[in-house]
Amino acid sequence: MRTFFAAIFLIIGTSGAALAAEQVASIEVTGLTCPSCPYIAAQAVKSIESVEIVNSDYDEASQKIVFNVKFDDELTTAEDIASAPFEYGYPGSVLSVGVGG
Repeated sequence: MRTFFAAIFLIIGTSGAALAAEQVASIEVTGLTCPSCPYIAAQAVKSIESVEIVNSDYDEASQKIVFNVKFDDELTTAEDIASAPFEYGYPGSVLSVGVGG
């Protein structure tokens, strides 16, 4: 009987890890009015635990940047990542979210 409960505990205890997946997202940040703004926005995005910027596309004329990021969905959400640059005055929004490959 102890073995049975130990096995159940193991299954329950590890099921959350099995559900976690690396996620990818596209995050748009706007209001970038100066040359240092994209750098500041990127630092804010990278300050979120587990976030890695894969690439970015800065459009100076539109004063916006799109970050393509990877992150651990057990540690953060795409919405949290998008809201990080707002601390510095840059509104962010989630364009897309998917499972990493």
